[in-house]
Amino acid sequence: MKKILIVLMVLALTACAHMNEPGKDRSFEGYRAQLKAERAAGQITGVQEQEKLRDRYWEMYGKDPQSAGHFAFSMSLMRSAEDGLFPMQEAQSMIDAREAQIYAMKMASRRDDFCTYDCRPD
Repeated sequence: MKKILIVLMVLALTACAHMNEPGKDRSFEGYRAQLKAERAAGQITGVQEQEKLRDRYWEMYGKDPQSAGHFAFSMSLMRSAEDGLFPMQEAQSMIDAREAQIYAMKMASRRDDFCTYDCRPD
């Protein structure tokens, strides 16, 4: 009986640990930081940064309507900023805010996929 309880506890902890996929998220955040550094060094443009982020995001998390809309908007906004039609700092702030929203929605989606009736606030 003791072995069964230990196995069940390990399985429960494994499920909790897998829920947030920290390795995948850390990898993406590291890639994002690398691209920001490349852009700051003048190696890539803002549009190239967004294209590379989009490609990596879809490779890691899959394509979804929210991310497709976000990346289309962010690349268009970066083009306008690079052409001097929109303030670059404001464009970057808008993109960062939207990325935070998409990330929060991704985390909520993972929670909803994992949760049963007893862990939802409804």
